Amino acid sequence: MATASRRDGFSGGASAAAAALLWGVNYPVSKWVLQVVPEGQFLALRFVLAVALFFAVLWLRGESLAISRKEGFRTALLGLVCVGVYNILWTLGIHRTSSSTSALLISSSPLFAAIWCLLFRVEPVRPARWVGLLLGFSGVFFIVEASGGLFAGDGTAALGNALTLCAALLFALYAILAKPLLANHSPTKVTALAMAWGLPVLLPFGLIRTPLSLWVLPPATVLRGFLYVLLAGTLGAYIFWYRGVQRIGPVSTALFHFLTPCVSLVVAPFLLGDAGSPAKFAGAFLVFLGILADRLPPGLLVKRTTRTKPTTRERTTGPTTP
Repeated sequence: MATASRRDGFSGGASAAAAALLWGVNYPVSKWVLQVVPEGQFLALRFVLAVALFFAVLWLRGESLAISRKEGFRTALLGLVCVGVYNILWTLGIHRTSSSTSALLISSSPLFAAIWCLLFRVEPVRPARWVGLLLGFSGVFFIVEASGGLFAGDGTAALGNALTLCAALLFALYAILAKPLLANHSPTKVTALAMAWGLPVLLPFGLIRTPLSLWVLPPATVLRGFLYVLLAGTLGAYIFWYRGVQRIGPVSTALFHFLTPCVSLVVAPFLLGDAGSPAKFAGAFLVFLGILADRLPPGLLVKRTTRTKPTTRERTTGPTTP
């Protein structure tokens, strides 16, 4: 039993780390693609194609789409708000700020996830996890300050940062709402249904934001970037993320998202000229410490004392003295 639990923990952590790494590359790649492809076209194409791919995977696996009425309501809420509204905020935000800053702000989601867990009583947040959250968030704050502060720069960047911070709140809620669904369904099925419910929000917004007459045919290099966003940043990353939530819980999975800005710091200079600095990499080191703190065995930071039950004689005459 303990071996199976450790195996699930390792597998869940590896899945969460894989999702964070894929998303770390996805931020600068998306920013690069959005320099050519309009926002509305990007959103509409990304999620229409993603839903088609997810349903194709389910069909190939022979997996049913059936869910209960109660689960259907939760799935609809997950899709409309945490896929639809979240991705609109994320796309508008990253187009107005740097990719590394956007990744850093979304990485505040583990703290929000812990707060959501307390509010909805989804899972306890033990002391080691709070230490990990604070270390990780300190690393993120360190990197943001090294970039000149959260709202440094012109009004466009400040608006982008504010939109991204709102998206981080929804990204944290995403894992909380998905957790009960993953008890009965596969990560692929939950992702497919959630994204399908996101389309009624994303598709009209995309077409209003960028009518079909304004859509562009990007060059081959940008198309390759878009394929990465679709296959790795959407199909692969979401499946890995949900698998992490399923096996190690929403807060532990969200903690791995602190890795995302670290990867973006490495990739962004090559695509966008968004250079890193020693201070930013020092913040990334704090992020790794935060993830390690969360993986500490329970009770290591706070020792629990156990009280033995009194004997019959002690209950009647009090404890004996030597």
